[in-house]
Amino acid sequence: MKEHCVFQTAWGWSGIVVQDELLIATELPVRARKRIANRIASNHPDSVENDGLMPRVVEHIRGYFDGKPVTFDVPLDLTSQSDFRRRVLQACARIPRGQMASYADLARAAGSPKAARAVGAAMANNPIPLIVPCHRVIRSDGQLGGFSSPDGLKQKKEMLELEGACF
Repeated sequence: MKEHCVFQTAWGWSGIVVQDELLIATELPVRARKRIANRIASNHPDSVENDGLMPRVVEHIRGYFDGKPVTFDVPLDLTSQSDFRRRVLQACARIPRGQMASYADLARAAGSPKAARAVGAAMANNPIPLIVPCHRVIRSDGQLGGFSSPDGLKQKKEMLELEGACF
Protein backbone atom coordinates (compact mmCIF):
# COMPACT_ATOMS: atom_id res chain seq x y z
CA MET A 1 0.00 0.00 0.00
CA LYS A 2 1.31 3.43 -0.96
CA GLU A 3 0.75 6.26 1.54
CA HIS A 4 1.78 9.89 1.79
CA CYS A 5 1.95 12.64 4.36
CA VAL A 6 2.06 16.41 3.78
CA PHE A 7 3.44 18.51 6.64
CA GLN A 8 4.72 21.97 7.43
CA THR A 9 8.37 22.86 8.02
CA ALA A 10 10.06 26.17 8.78
CA TRP A 11 10.64 26.53 5.02
CA GLY A 12 7.12 25.64 3.89
CA TRP A 13 5.11 22.53 3.11
CA SER A 14 6.90 19.25 2.46
CA GLY A 15 5.86 15.66 1.91
CA ILE A 16 6.89 12.02 1.94
CA VAL A 17 5.59 8.95 0.12
CA VAL A 18 5.98 5.47 1.60
CA GLN A 19 5.25 2.02 0.25
CA ASP A 20 5.47 -1.13 2.39
CA GLU A 21 7.26 0.85 5.13
CA LEU A 22 9.99 2.02 2.72
CA LEU A 23 10.45 5.66 1.76
CA ILE A 24 10.01 6.05 -2.00
CA ALA A 25 9.74 9.84 -2.41
CA THR A 26 10.20 13.17 -0.66
CA GLU A 27 9.09 16.63 -1.67
CA LEU A 28 11.22 19.64 -0.77
CA PRO A 29 9.36 22.53 0.90
CA VAL A 30 7.28 25.06 -1.00
CA ARG A 31 5.00 27.81 0.32
CA ALA A 32 1.67 26.31 -0.73
CA ARG A 33 0.40 23.04 0.73
CA LYS A 34 -1.74 22.48 -2.36
CA ARG A 35 1.36 22.51 -4.57
CA ILE A 36 2.90 19.59 -2.62
CA ALA A 37 -0.41 17.72 -2.51
CA ASN A 38 -0.79 18.16 -6.29
CA ARG A 39 2.77 16.96 -6.98
CA ILE A 40 2.21 13.85 -4.88
CA ALA A 41 -1.17 13.20 -6.51
CA SER A 42 0.39 13.57 -9.95
CA ASN A 43 3.43 11.38 -9.27
CA HIS A 44 1.71 8.85 -6.98
CA PRO A 45 -2.01 8.83 -7.87
CA ASP A 46 -2.55 5.53 -6.05
CA SER A 47 -1.25 6.94 -2.75
CA VAL A 48 -3.54 7.37 0.27
CA GLU A 49 -3.01 10.20 2.77
CA ASN A 50 -1.83 9.17 6.24
CA ASP A 51 -0.94 12.06 8.57
CA GLY A 52 0.78 9.73 11.05
CA LEU A 53 3.22 8.33 8.50
CA MET A 54 6.85 7.82 9.62
CA PRO A 55 6.75 10.42 12.42
CA ARG A 56 10.50 10.13 13.10
CA VAL A 57 11.30 10.94 9.46
CA VAL A 58 8.86 13.86 9.46
CA GLU A 59 10.44 15.24 12.65
CA HIS A 60 13.94 14.87 11.19
CA ILE A 61 12.90 16.74 8.04
CA ARG A 62 11.38 19.49 10.18
CA GLY A 63 14.55 19.54 12.27
CA TYR A 64 16.72 19.85 9.18
CA PHE A 65 14.83 22.93 8.00
CA ASP A 66 15.06 24.33 11.55
CA GLY A 67 18.85 24.15 11.10
CA LYS A 68 19.42 21.16 13.35
CA PRO A 69 22.05 18.59 12.37
CA VAL A 70 19.98 15.46 11.76
CA THR A 71 20.91 12.03 10.47
CA PHE A 72 18.46 10.33 8.19
CA ASP A 73 18.42 6.63 8.93
CA VAL A 74 15.39 5.45 7.04
CA PRO A 75 14.82 2.42 4.83
CA LEU A 76 14.62 3.49 1.18
CA ASP A 77 13.07 1.77 -1.79
CA LEU A 78 15.27 2.39 -4.83
CA THR A 79 14.02 -0.61 -6.82
CA SER A 80 12.45 1.64 -9.45
CA GLN A 81 15.94 2.91 -10.34
CA SER A 82 18.39 1.34 -12.76
CA ASP A 83 21.46 -0.34 -11.27
CA PHE A 84 23.62 2.67 -12.20
CA ARG A 85 21.21 5.21 -10.70
CA ARG A 86 20.86 3.11 -7.56
CA ARG A 87 24.66 3.13 -7.12
CA VAL A 88 24.76 6.90 -7.70
CA LEU A 89 21.95 7.57 -5.20
CA GLN A 90 23.63 5.34 -2.61
CA ALA A 91 26.94 7.18 -3.11
CA CYS A 92 25.16 10.52 -2.82
CA ALA A 93 23.51 9.42 0.43
CA ARG A 94 27.00 9.08 1.94
CA ILE A 95 27.96 12.74 1.38
CA PRO A 96 28.16 14.23 4.90
CA ARG A 97 26.24 17.32 5.99
CA GLY A 98 28.08 20.51 5.12
CA GLN A 99 30.26 18.82 2.50
CA MET A 100 29.95 18.62 -1.25
CA ALA A 101 31.02 16.26 -4.01
CA SER A 102 31.20 16.81 -7.74
CA TYR A 103 29.24 14.92 -10.36
CA ALA A 104 32.58 13.36 -11.37
CA ASP A 105 33.25 12.30 -7.76
CA LEU A 106 29.90 10.51 -7.68
CA ALA A 107 30.56 8.87 -11.04
CA ARG A 108 33.81 7.44 -9.64
CA ALA A 109 32.08 6.37 -6.40
CA ALA A 110 29.40 4.61 -8.46
CA GLY A 111 32.05 2.69 -10.40
CA SER A 112 31.57 4.60 -13.68
CA PRO A 113 34.27 7.30 -13.70
CA LYS A 114 33.34 8.66 -17.15
CA ALA A 115 29.64 9.03 -16.40
CA ALA A 116 29.50 12.50 -14.81
CA ARG A 117 26.71 13.64 -17.17
CA ALA A 118 24.68 10.53 -16.37
CA VAL A 119 25.17 11.34 -12.67
CA GLY A 120 23.67 14.76 -13.38
CA ALA A 121 20.62 13.08 -14.91
CA ALA A 122 20.35 10.78 -11.88
CA MET A 123 20.48 13.77 -9.54
CA ALA A 124 17.86 15.65 -11.59
CA ASN A 125 15.54 12.65 -11.19
CA ASN A 126 16.35 11.86 -7.55
CA PRO A 127 13.04 10.69 -6.06
CA ILE A 128 14.20 11.22 -2.46
CA PRO A 129 15.84 14.67 -2.24
CA LEU A 130 17.21 15.72 1.15
CA ILE A 131 17.40 12.10 2.36
CA VAL A 132 19.56 11.44 -0.70
CA PRO A 133 21.22 14.89 -0.55
CA CYS A 134 21.54 15.80 -4.22
CA HIS A 135 21.83 19.45 -3.14
CA ARG A 136 25.39 18.56 -2.03
CA VAL A 137 26.45 17.68 -5.58
CA ILE A 138 28.17 20.44 -7.53
CA ARG A 139 30.14 20.88 -10.74
CA SER A 140 33.86 20.08 -10.83
CA ASP A 141 34.64 23.79 -11.28
CA GLY A 142 32.95 24.59 -7.95
CA GLN A 143 29.78 26.06 -9.48
CA LEU A 144 26.49 24.85 -8.03
CA GLY A 145 25.30 23.19 -11.24
CA GLY A 146 21.59 22.45 -11.45
CA PHE A 147 18.84 21.69 -8.99
CA SER A 148 15.40 20.46 -9.91
CA SER A 149 13.61 21.57 -6.75
CA PRO A 150 10.60 23.86 -7.04
CA ASP A 151 12.79 26.87 -6.12
CA GLY A 152 15.82 25.72 -8.14
CA LEU A 153 19.36 26.89 -7.42
CA LYS A 154 18.16 29.42 -4.85
CA GLN A 155 16.95 26.56 -2.65
CA LYS A 156 20.12 24.51 -3.26
CA LYS A 157 22.27 27.45 -2.16
CA GLU A 158 20.10 28.08 0.91
CA MET A 159 20.26 24.39 1.92
CA LEU A 160 24.07 24.38 1.60
CA GLU A 161 24.27 27.61 3.62
CA LEU A 162 22.01 26.07 6.29
CA GLU A 163 24.50 23.20 6.56
CA GLY A 164 27.48 25.57 6.79
CA ALA A 165 29.01 24.38 3.53
CA CYS A 166 31.86 26.48 2.15
CA PHE A 167 31.50 27.23 -1.55
